[in-house]
Amino acid sequence: MYPPNFINASYSFFANMMVQDPETGLGNRFVFILVAIGIAYVSRFFLLKRMNHWMMSASEKAVIEEKENNTPEVKNSSGISFNMLDTNADFSSTAVDRETMVSRAKKGMTQHFKLDLLIVVIYAIAGLIVYMEAFTGYENYVLITGYENAEGLYIETLKRGMFYFLYLGLFLVWVVMRYIGFRHQFKAYQEGIFGLISPLWKFVFAVFQSRWYMLLAAVVLLNSFVNGAFATIAGLTSEGLTMLFPVLLHIVIILRVRGRAKKRPNLKLLILRVFLINKTSMFTFSRLARFWKHFGAYFTVADPSFYKVYWKRRFNHVFPVFIVLLFLVYTQIENSMSDSGSGSPFGPFLFLLFIGALIFIVISVKRLKSNFVSDKVALEKELNKLEMQPVKLDNTFKEKPMSCYDNTWKLTVERLVVTANVVLMDLRGFSEKNKGCEYEVNLLLNTVRLDNILFLGYPDAISLIKDVINKKFSTLDKDSPNAALVNPVATIFEVHKENNKETQQIMDVLIAKALAE
Repeated sequence: MYPPNFINASYSFFANMMVQDPETGLGNRFVFILVAIGIAYVSRFFLLKRMNHWMMSASEKAVIEEKENNTPEVKNSSGISFNMLDTNADFSSTAVDRETMVSRAKKGMTQHFKLDLLIVVIYAIAGLIVYMEAFTGYENYVLITGYENAEGLYIETLKRGMFYFLYLGLFLVWVVMRYIGFRHQFKAYQEGIFGLISPLWKFVFAVFQSRWYMLLAAVVLLNSFVNGAFATIAGLTSEGLTMLFPVLLHIVIILRVRGRAKKRPNLKLLILRVFLINKTSMFTFSRLARFWKHFGAYFTVADPSFYKVYWKRRFNHVFPVFIVLLFLVYTQIENSMSDSGSGSPFGPFLFLLFIGALIFIVISVKRLKSNFVSDKVALEKELNKLEMQPVKLDNTFKEKPMSCYDNTWKLTVERLVVTANVVLMDLRGFSEKNKGCEYEVNLLLNTVRLDNILFLGYPDAISLIKDVINKKFSTLDKDSPNAALVNPVATIFEVHKENNKETQQIMDVLIAKALAE
């Protein structure tokens, strides 16, 4: 049973978070949501326009080298055969490779979960040592500390303790729920009863796979650091050091995890595709790439259709966090102005929201342009960054979309094909009127082993895809890894439904090809 003072303090805290005029406050917040959504869509539209403009323009830093292809060519008299796959093919052998990778990924995720629990326990012990006196009631607090007439100090300490354990409790909930939900995020397709409830399961646990986990970890760390720093400055050395100890341990664990992440097997996937087709981009980057993050990093040359999918996913993750923070800040400002008789902050706050949106757009434009590959030096810099730190703080591998100018996309693709362990050549949408991917097909056949390439295509374009591959394979560079093959075989997956089952089968083939190096 909680002490009366604890209950009173809790009631006062949450009462102060409420708006004095519920109808007006609710209306204001609804307006903020609509304005924020409008700003998000306008910003995305503007950024996509700018990106499309840059893609069509040339980089001033890029040095255009006229290359003469002096590599001797050889002709393949035998020709190339095709291994045609679809959803009815036998994938039992490739599923074994996937289960190996899933087991490895689960092991890493479990280790990460145990470290998170250790962090929570250390924070909780430190919090109990520092705040237990306040939680036992005002009389016991005075008796233990020896302070007299310290009701104000007691209330302040109690509030800090409540915040401390509130943040820690939320972080613990996210750690546990994230682990429960995460265990079923490695497969796109589930058979049996779990296959039926899988969509609902993923919907329920989606919020626990978002950036909230990292945000709450940062809040717990910063809150403990601020409390420990202020306590130390105020002369409460033992209390301060007690609060700072879990912060130090937390940072050490993060650095250790990031250090060990560099040693994890990283199956690097390169995704090449027909540009500017929203439907195929949605399937590739909303389904395939979402599961690949557990096994390795992926590269792609970005275009507006990619960013429509990428920003939609980020919007779903970040926007709820933004709205919660917006509500909390607005509530605090409204309560403060109401207490001082200064009126409603709705107008000024809305004005600041628009100013913040303009600042966000300006910063985003600069950041987006800085991410464009301007020359070879910039490309190598980005690849080195990924090599140094391939894993994110949530223990999944990074994605690396490469935005390119009109005169840098070829040098980017040429570099990426020799970096990746496996290549997905997505030719859905390929047609006689849209044969811009012939350059990539020719580059792949001259650079990458056929065993490490998977072609995708719709049924109505399979014959065209075969013709292009046959044509490009008929004459290869002498240095091509495929030039000396006795029985060359190209693998083509014929896509029909673009459902979870096909997603899993394509993933299984890619994993098997990546491990076949």
